[in-house]
Amino acid sequence: MSAEKVGKRYAKALFDEAVQSGSLDNVYVDLNLLNNALNSSKELKSMFKSPVIPIQKKQTITTQIFSGKIGSITEKFLQLLLAHNRETYISDIIKAFFHLYNEEKGISEVTVTTAVDLDTNSEEKISRFIKEKSGYPNVKINKKTDPSIMGGFIVDFGGKLYDNSVKYKLNRIKKEISIQ
Repeated sequence: MSAEKVGKRYAKALFDEAVQSGSLDNVYVDLNLLNNALNSSKELKSMFKSPVIPIQKKQTITTQIFSGKIGSITEKFLQLLLAHNRETYISDIIKAFFHLYNEEKGISEVTVTTAVDLDTNSEEKISRFIKEKSGYPNVKINKKTDPSIMGGFIVDFGGKLYDNSVKYKLNRIKKEISIQ
């Protein structure tokens, strides 16, 4: 089974449990904490992916790191993943859970890449544009800075890419000139 399918299946189970117990927002916060920990610690990410480290040791490490910092549902879920050797899929599960959460809350998540930091006015314009296009009442903007685009912006949402960067425009002009 693909990592994406495993991620969706386990995320759906966690999502349903969180909704049923009335702790959806708490589980979302827990998974953000876990995701940030995984992204900031190569050692933690490697530990989850390592087939060499015994499950009992992984369970002990996980408990030591997250006990008291995450809710009981999330903690039990982590232990369940470890018990069933599914910890290698933790990033896929978190990603799928965030997708389900955003759908439930009517949030359209987008990534905006700019050459310099995005100012408030531009952020509001992009937010209005995304709300209009997606139909979702809320927008969560993940900002990235990439000086190589030289100016303008690139918006990635819902599998669609809107490239309004200077780099893209220059490349398009370059192609047109070379064709003639």
